[in-house]
Amino acid sequence: LEAARVAAERGHQATVLEASSQAGGQVRLATQNPRRKELIGIIDWRLAELDRLGVEIRYDTWAEKDDVLALLPDVVIVATGGLPQNPPLAAGDNLVTSSWDIMAGSVKPAENVLLYDDNGGHQGMGAAELIANSGSKLELVSPERFFAPEMGGLNHVPYMRAFHEKGVTVTINTRLRSVRREGNQLIAELASDFADGWRGERRVDQVVVEHGTAPLDDLYLALKPLSKNGGAVDYERLVSGGDIFPPRNPEGGFVLFRIGDAVASRNIHAAIYDGIRFGIRI
Repeated sequence: LEAARVAAERGHQATVLEASSQAGGQVRLATQNPRRKELIGIIDWRLAELDRLGVEIRYDTWAEKDDVLALLPDVVIVATGGLPQNPPLAAGDNLVTSSWDIMAGSVKPAENVLLYDDNGGHQGMGAAELIANSGSKLELVSPERFFAPEMGGLNHVPYMRAFHEKGVTVTINTRLRSVRREGNQLIAELASDFADGWRGERRVDQVVVEHGTAPLDDLYLALKPLSKNGGAVDYERLVSGGDIFPPRNPEGGFVLFRIGDAVASRNIHAAIYDGIRFGIRI
């Protein structure tokens, strides 16, 4: 949305192909935590600006290569985001639940839950707070010296307050090693970065994990060989000035690049910054 807004402000004709029935992606997902519902303003303001600028948004459009080529674009910005990924586990990948599923409501919190967060941002904490508020017994496990270091000290306070009020157990300096099923419960095996061979176990009904996202890059990879720049960006010139899209393919029909979680897992600020810094260079 931000890249389209900046491009339109600069006089370009922009079209947004939106896979969902609503724009906003992970930001909209984050608003499912009532305490962060004000984040919807990030989306609403940009949608209002796109409407003012005459930008067309085509909803419920899961864009394939041919859908993009049919628009005869000069520039293609891939902002397809990412999909949740599991932390590296020795076993039990198929037994864990993504924090996204909890936030979206597609999976309900079980009675006794272990949430493992090695991403360290609001994503895991939002899911943890939602689980705690549902009445579940929750243990939050983090490999860090304190939970969610990426979200900053000011945000630590309201989360910790909520966790104390709901009786959440917080376990730090501990990793989730594996998950296995025993009867109708799960056994989460824990390990330590500091004591080789140390193991711990938790018997729970549900294991929820937050490990960031992996880029959803199928569309980007399909368009790369058809682009003028091969999907490449000169990041040194992005800082110093000059043409940031190196000519790689004289047969190419458009400039191609990707932003946000379509490159790597990142936060809201970084994704918006991507939209601005690339939008002003096209």
